[in-house]
Amino acid sequence: MPAGIHLKTARTFRPDSPELYEKAKAAVGEVGSTMNDHINGFLRWLTHETDDLPARPPAKAEQKAEAP
Repeated sequence: MPAGIHLKTARTFRPDSPELYEKAKAAVGEVGSTMNDHINGFLRWLTHETDDLPARPPAKAEQKAEAP
């Protein structure tokens, strides 16, 4: 295959902040998943391919205190 030709078009997800990305990366690691698997799982839920959202880790005490 010639250089620069790919089977799938690249798409880039950009979180609102670096902190959000780091927190999400840690969260998927806690449940033994990957960012890609979670994004695809959410998109499948969003498009009604499934009714199951990807797993998420339990909330930590400091996260509960921050919630409005």
